[in-house]
Amino acid sequence: MSNEVTTPDGDAPATTPPTGRRRALWVATGVAGLTGVVGLAALGGLAARDDKAGGPERVADNRAAAPQNAGGDSHGDHRTGEDGGDRGRGEWGGEEEHGRAREIPCDDDALVDALELANRDHGGTLKLAENCTYELRVKDREVGGGLPVIRQDVTIQGNGSTIARDAEDAFRIFRVAGGGHLTLDDLTVSGGNASAARHPGPTASGPARDEGEGDGGALLVERGGKAHLSHVTLTGNNAEHDGGAVANYGRVWLTESTVDRNHARGDGGGIVNHGLLTIEASHVDDNTAAGSGGGVANGSDERRGQGAPVALAALGMGGHGGRDAGTVEIVGVRDGKNTSPSTLDGNRAGKNGGGLFSSGGYVTVSFTHITGNTACENGGGVYAENTDLDLDKVVIAGNHADGDGGGVVTTGGKHWGYPNTKDEGNATISDSVIVDNTANRFGGGIYNGEWLVKIEDGFLTRDHDEDDNAALTLRDTLVKGNTALNGGGIFNNKATITLTKTHVTKNTATDTSKLHRVAGGVLNNEGHVTLDDDSLISDNDPTNCANTVKDCFN
Repeated sequence: MSNEVTTPDGDAPATTPPTGRRRALWVATGVAGLTGVVGLAALGGLAARDDKAGGPERVADNRAAAPQNAGGDSHGDHRTGEDGGDRGRGEWGGEEEHGRAREIPCDDDALVDALELANRDHGGTLKLAENCTYELRVKDREVGGGLPVIRQDVTIQGNGSTIARDAEDAFRIFRVAGGGHLTLDDLTVSGGNASAARHPGPTASGPARDEGEGDGGALLVERGGKAHLSHVTLTGNNAEHDGGAVANYGRVWLTESTVDRNHARGDGGGIVNHGLLTIEASHVDDNTAAGSGGGVANGSDERRGQGAPVALAALGMGGHGGRDAGTVEIVGVRDGKNTSPSTLDGNRAGKNGGGLFSSGGYVTVSFTHITGNTACENGGGVYAENTDLDLDKVVIAGNHADGDGGGVVTTGGKHWGYPNTKDEGNATISDSVIVDNTANRFGGGIYNGEWLVKIEDGFLTRDHDEDDNAALTLRDTLVKGNTALNGGGIFNNKATITLTKTHVTKNTATDTSKLHRVAGGVLNNEGHVTLDDDSLISDNDPTNCANTVKDCFN
């Protein structure tokens, strides 16, 4: 048997599918119906720290979050049902929900048959054999996956086991339909490979593929579907389009879990989100995307492979419907002085957003380390366009962009190819550190504003542009030791930045040109940068602000 997966170029191996086999129905017995920037920096740029604010505030809970993508589900407590009543799930599944768990022997046919029965029997709880590997060898041609579509409330207690694709055929592992609710606990899912049907190509009348087709190598959650993953590892999965491991159009919770070494030919090497996504005390590491969002993509990068988003909209391939962004919340766990951060580490994007990419929607990140990520274009750590972005108590360190924004890019849509209806970008970064990031062009730590930069005028100071491309607030934050061609700490282009109790120090610009202004700290180009009395821009090389920021001394 073979365990081939999609290659980094996304080509699925050409194979001969195995012969089908008839599964006998298997029925088990017993089935039941700066609080101080100095203190933060002293932790080596990577460790979380004590903060007086207490546990992370779930900001996304109070926002209207793209209801068209949420399948009608609220963003409230996941322990309540659609009517607001207690679901009685206890700790998300188990005997309290479905009665005595049905024990599944170490056999893939038995697992498939048990899931088929659970769908017919209004759901149930399945307990897998301990430390077993369930090898899926047959693709279900009707559903296009290795397991039956989840249409009821189904819990799988993994018991330390693995569900893996072991077949010549390319297929994903799990798919949750609208109305279905899947809970996974203590399980590894690997080798899933979401392939897409071959179409003659996009037309003006509609998209080239169905929503979710070719998305989510391990798990696809459709509109109105839900999935909760606890102590789950998703590894070595692939998607021909978006979401190497997970594609979410409904509602997904990921708690104390790991998403690593997955790949997407499109966006979201680890996860792509078009609904409501919560990542808590989890690790999204070492994933790759040929498009944008090496770790996580909220929405799709509309520019991918096309001349402009307007052209995509005309083809029905983005900027509306199922391709829109939703709401993402990424949080660590804070218990007194002890913090268990979530991580986005070592991810890589062929385009924008090495760790995290968002195009529209809402993104809230707290008690999280975004480190060591790479973008071949812009936003090594984070790339957010037309997005309400809130980063609180976050470490952004050691990321790299071949273009702009080694640590963070915040931008609006009022530029190249976008319709005038596109929103501005709005971002707040508070109580965080942005250190040791690099960019080959502008903004080693942060790039804010329109990402098309003209340098032939020498970065002359101009009047404030009333049509701001993006608005960024930095509060109680340290921007230190970042490097770029210009604007080593921060590059602001046709946008607004407000610094409150923030230090920008020891950043470097490497441009040796004498033809225009060069700032190691903050370079402001046709925008507006405001400092309060408690903020400081100092000790940057070769200058702090090159006379482009009021009250910044060079």
